[in-house]
Amino acid sequence: MNRIRDVVLCAALLAAPLVFLRANLRDASEVGPLDRAILLLSAPIQKVATRAAEGVRALWTDYLFLVHLRGENERLGRENVRLRAEAERATRAAERAARLEKLLALRGETPSETLAARVIARETSPFFRVLRLSLNLGGAELRAGMPVIAPEGVVGRIARTYGAYSEVALAVDAKSAIDVRVLPSGARGIARGIGGDVYGCRLEYVLREEAVKPGDRVVTSGEGGAFPRDLDVGRVTRVSRRELGLYQEVEVTPSVDFSRIDEVLIVLAPPPATDVEAGARTREPARGLQVHR
Repeated sequence: MNRIRDVVLCAALLAAPLVFLRANLRDASEVGPLDRAILLLSAPIQKVATRAAEGVRALWTDYLFLVHLRGENERLGRENVRLRAEAERATRAAERAARLEKLLALRGETPSETLAARVIARETSPFFRVLRLSLNLGGAELRAGMPVIAPEGVVGRIARTYGAYSEVALAVDAKSAIDVRVLPSGARGIARGIGGDVYGCRLEYVLREEAVKPGDRVVTSGEGGAFPRDLDVGRVTRVSRRELGLYQEVEVTPSVDFSRIDEVLIVLAPPPATDVEAGARTREPARGLQVHR
């Protein structure tokens, strides 16, 4: 009995779609009452089925679009990273070229023979102040006390050499002393590093009557046969005149940012003496302007 019922049910389920299809495909002039009844019953079902199919199709289309969009976003993201890296490399190369161009110009203005070197390390204090610089240049040609300069101004002096490297004691080191002039007054003095974590120098032996004020430029005097003349040392930041004494107290902030400097020139010999009869001497060609590695 159950078997006959199952057969009848399957036959009805198979026949129902055929009946609905037949009624929908018949010509309007041939549609009878039975077909109208079937169409009336099938209309809501067809409407629901059509909307469901449209919804599924829309979801599938959106899914495919999102998959494509996600892939495109990932591609654009990788392209953006690559272009940013290339832009950063180009920026660094341009900055390096500009620095080397300034270094070459400084060499042309320096009357002494020089060697170019690259900063490879910085010794810092617990307060992240640069105390000393290490250069990628050493050897018997360099000696302690040789001036080290940069396009921004005075860096310091060679403190010691070890193998193919050397260390620079900065102009703010407590052992540093540089003969300087203050512009525009022309006052003379000795710029001595304060040392420690104080980034500055004190000008010693500046007479009280000299017109020195904050903002004045401090440059090398060229005396003493060490640093070339008129290199920037820094700017006057404080002036104090005591009631008694011959000299005034002057503090100077260095013009060089020791944490950012990358290339320097080492002055190998004192500036040549001026020969009035021979006129201007021809300088030797620059040496070491390629940065040693």
